[in-house]
Parts: sequence; structure tokens; C-alpha cells
Amino acid sequence: MAARQTRTRRSALRISAGAIALATVATSFLGCAVTPSDLERWEKTSEGPKRLSAVVLFDKYPQPLRVDAAMALINMKPQKGQRVGIDRLVKGSLACDSAWMERKQDEPCSKTSLSPETRAKLLEALVPRIIEELKKAPPQLAQNGQAAPDPSYKYKDAAQMLLTYDKTPLVSDPALKQQLLDALRDWAMIDFTRKLNDQTQMYGMEQLLRLIGPTSVEKLPTVMDRNAIRDLSKMADLIDKLADQKTKEEASKKLVEIVDYISSEQWRKDKEPEVNAANEARQLKPTEKQFIQQLSEYQEETITKIFVAMKKVGGQASTSYCLKLGADKNRSVKLRTGALTALENRIDKKDAESIKRLVELAKAKEAPGAVVDLAFRLLKQLPRDSVVKQLYPLLDIEDWKVRRLAGTTILQMSKVEHIAEFMEELGKRAKKNFNPMEARAYAAYIAELKDGSPLEKLKPYFKSERVTTRVTALSYYLVNGSKLDVATVKSYAPDPDKVPKCDEKDKDDCAWECIVVGADKKDEKKAVEDVGDFVTYCILPQIANRDPKKDEKPKDKPADAPKGGTLAGGQ
Repeated sequence: MAARQTRTRRSALRISAGAIALATVATSFLGCAVTPSDLERWEKTSEGPKRLSAVVLFDKYPQPLRVDAAMALINMKPQKGQRVGIDRLVKGSLACDSAWMERKQDEPCSKTSLSPETRAKLLEALVPRIIEELKKAPPQLAQNGQAAPDPSYKYKDAAQMLLTYDKTPLVSDPALKQQLLDALRDWAMIDFTRKLNDQTQMYGMEQLLRLIGPTSVEKLPTVMDRNAIRDLSKMADLIDKLADQKTKEEASKKLVEIVDYISSEQWRKDKEPEVNAANEARQLKPTEKQFIQQLSEYQEETITKIFVAMKKVGGQASTSYCLKLGADKNRSVKLRTGALTALENRIDKKDAESIKRLVELAKAKEAPGAVVDLAFRLLKQLPRDSVVKQLYPLLDIEDWKVRRLAGTTILQMSKVEHIAEFMEELGKRAKKNFNPMEARAYAAYIAELKDGSPLEKLKPYFKSERVTTRVTALSYYLVNGSKLDVATVKSYAPDPDKVPKCDEKDKDDCAWECIVVGADKKDEKKAVEDVGDFVTYCILPQIANRDPKKDEKPKDKPADAPKGGTLAGGQ
């Protein structure tokens, strides 16, 4: 009897111990009667986040309380700069992420997890709560001009993590997902520049806008104004990466409006107090002339920033503006080249009017060299078929340096199959001030053309009726020949046709003369009167001792020839 009573007492003790253990778990994760005030208190305690997760996870709690617990996790203050509550909500409650669990101990997710159906019902109630918070107006500026922290950031970060968690779909309802994306899009455009630069967010604005897609930046042009100059380049970058063409065109128009204002006298008046304050802060006392110069430099620097944004956005409005400014002889070279630089790879190959304006700028007599160079560089970026017909007439220009730019630009866009076309146009057009430097430049580019043999295409022009094409063809040997070509080149030495003459004003830059080594082994300048002189004094001395390229096969037997020799001036 006594033994039976002892066994009964031991059994009762075991039952009591199990009940206590179960009660502990229940108290730890579930609680007895959880109230909203408990949730608010748990946001701030060390074990509170686990309790909040438990409320979200366990189905003994009513739906509204579970949603409140999820909101409490979002509302938790950051720990060491990290929003651990949002991470816990998504990975430690809604998804029970296995990788996240490996770093934790004694988590509610180790006891239970949400079924897809239950999670969908929770999010059906939670997402509208998040959207409601996203729609709230941002905090007003304080008296000191500083804005209070924006509480909406945490809801944006929570929404973004819900949408980007990739191990299992969380917001699975398409309609609900779109509502959340729309709310995020509208949220982003309110107080955009502040949000763009705020570093406290879990996700940057570019990540958010990429998530939403092209519609995320549809309203961005409306945010671009004269007060956002510091951020225009960032905005333009986002538009370049994400926007459709319609949005890009709208942004292009806005940038032109902004740069028109910055270029105005009104801008200078508006900035006078700012420049004065800067001078006072640095204890500077500029003269009136110096102050005007300060304003001018400030204005140019600011306009240059807009060019950076224009280059990213492109668009017809920016293209037209930059071409107009690039051609404006009353503007500084810095602004003109800055405007043209903004057009790099931005001119539409079908935009015949812009291409025409660019060609006109390339041949403008009063344009500075830097502007002309940029105009040709922009033309070179376009498809050959779009510009070559407009470039060939530039070979008529008497200024041989501009003509050379046009010719070399055409050749850089060409292949071997285009050599005949180029040589014919050159022969018809290039008449005045044609010189050996120009011929050599064309030959150098021809020698590098692909898809065929340049030499084979040039052979008909060694005896061309036009001297310009003849010396250009022969210049192929000047830049690419070797001692194996001496005999071939010598066969053209008897040519008596006179070379073109240069204007008196250009005789120093455009001289037909070469430097050879004389009998006393000193450099001697030789005037070139005819094609034969060009062969004898300019080409043969250059190639007589030049070794052939490794893959070059002998074309002729080597022959003796004068030693040394360069074009006058080392050209």
C-alpha cells in the first residue's frame, strides 16, 4: 500500500513538472492574455521581439492582434543602425527563413510556422496598414530649418523587404502587390530630394525605383526644378536607367527650362546675396569687376552641372539647346565645348536637322579648334550612312586643317570597300592648299582599314589624272612601306606633274618640302615641285632602310636608294 502511494506521488510530480514546462513555453511565446499595451511595451524590451514574433505566428491569437504585433515589429527602433524588427518580421515570422534561424536560438519559428493561407490573410490586413502610413505627409521643417526624422521610412523599408524576399512569395495577391507598389511610387515622389539623399534607409531610392519599374520615374520630371540643381545629375541618372522615352523627353524639356534660368540675368541677381555672404565668410572684399567675374564663373560652373544631367537624359530639347549653344560665338569656349560634350552618343541617327547643324558647326570659320574637333567627334559617333553625304562637301573647304578633319573622320567610319569612293570625292573636291601632311594623314587611316587589302584598292590611283589622289595613294608607302617596296616606288619617280600650291599665308604650315640627309651628312631641306620630287625626296628616303612587318611577304626586290629623310618639320 505504501509502495503504491509512493509511485502515485512520483507520477503526480512528473505531471506537475511537465505542466510547469508547458506553462513556461506558453508564457514565453504566447502569454496568457496579450493586450495592445503589451505589444507596445515589447517593442522596447530585450525579449520583446521574440514575443511579438510569437503573437504573429501562433493562431491562438486573434487576427487584429497578430497584425498589431507585425506593426509593432516594424515600429521597433533601430539597433546599432539596423532595423532588426523589420528583418525579424519578414525572416523570423512571416517566412521563418532557415538561414536566419541558424543564427538565432529559441525562436518561435522553431515551434511553428505560418501556412501560405494564414500568411496571405495576415498580409491582406497588414499591407493596407503599411499603405496608410506611406500616405501620411512628411514632417514639417523645424524652426532651425531641419526636418524631423521621417517615420514613413520604416514602412517603406518593410514594404520593400516584403516585395523583394526571394525564397518564397510573401505578397502573393497580384492586386495587393500592385497597390503596395503604387503606394511606394507615390511616396517616393513626395519630398523626393530629401529621400534621395537620406542614408538611414535600408534600401536606397534607386533600389526602390528599380523595383517599381518605369512607372516609378514618370513624375520625376515634375520634381526637377531650379531648387534641385545639386541633385539633377542623380535624377537624370535614374531617368536614363529606368524611364521610357516619353519621360526622358519631359525631363529634357525641364533641364532646358532650368538652364535657361541659370543663364539669365535674373539668376545673377538671385545669387548676388549668396556670393556676398560667401565673400564675407572668407573675409574677401572684391572689386566690382572681381565680383562680376565671381558671378560669371559661378554661373558657368552651374550651367556645366546641367550639361552633365543633359548628357544622361538626352532628348530632343536638350539636343537642340546644346547645338544652339555650341554654335553661339558669343558664349565662352568652355560653355560651347561643355554643351557639345553633353551630346556624345545622344544624337539620333535619324535626326537629319541636328546632323545638318552639326556639320555646319564643323565647318564654321570662326569656331575655335576645340569646338570644331568636338563637332567632328560627334559626327564620327553616328552611322556612316547617316552623315557621309553631308561630310564629303567639307572636302571643298580651302582650310586644309578642317578639310583634313573631315577626311579623316570619313575614313575612320569606313572600310576597304569605301576607299574608291573616298579617293574619287577627294580628287574632285580637294584643290586648294592640299599638302603632303594632309596626304599622309589620309594614307595613314587608309592603311588601317579593315575587310580587304587597302593597297589593292589604291593601285588604280598611283596613276590617277588628279594629283591630289595620286600623292595620297603614293603616301601609302610613306606610312606603310618598307625597303621591299623601293623598286615599286622608284618607278613613279619620273612623274613630272606639278604638286598643288599653297596660299602665301599658309606657306609655313602647308609647304611642299622634305628634309633629306645631304652629302655632308647634315639635314637639308628640299623643295618639292612635282610628284617625282615627292617620291624621290619624301618617300624613298623614308622606306629605304625600313624593315618590313613580320607577316609581310616580299613584293619587289630591294634596290639602292638615298638614306634618311623626313617630311619638313618632322611631319
